[in-house]
Amino acid sequence: MGKLIPIAVILVALLGGGAAGYLLKPPPVEDEHAEEVDPMAKPEKDALAEPSAVTLRDAFVVPVLRDGRVWSNVIVTLGVRSEQTPEEKVLSREPVLRDGLNQALFLHGSLGGFDGDFTEPRAMERLRKRLDEVVMRHLSDETARVLIVSLARQSA
Repeated sequence: MGKLIPIAVILVALLGGGAAGYLLKPPPVEDEHAEEVDPMAKPEKDALAEPSAVTLRDAFVVPVLRDGRVWSNVIVTLGVRSEQTPEEKVLSREPVLRDGLNQALFLHGSLGGFDGDFTEPRAMERLRKRLDEVVMRHLSDETARVLIVSLARQSA
């Protein structure tokens, strides 16, 4: 009998928690003008579909050198936006894109692009143009553009 009491307490707690969740859930919102939407139906693609945007999985870390020593690191999170290239193709080409984007970021850093006020509009435009060229070349898509999701500099 003593072994059944803990099992009974657990069952009562589970039933009480389930009943409380059922009773406390918010009421459904009714919209008279809403259409029935089948959640399993695939959305139709039309000619003017919205461009796809994909954030690349890992951030890029670019060392900024002064006198041959690491002065700071720039951490950049990038994405790719395209009107013609689907997300799946961008993700399958990610290693090649990362290689080219790393090369462009390192070049930008070695030319002093991350020194001083590196977020001023002209500096950002130079960086964006350099990265756009890489994305367009590797995806063979003239509509592909880079998205600078985040950009931060940390002193070493």
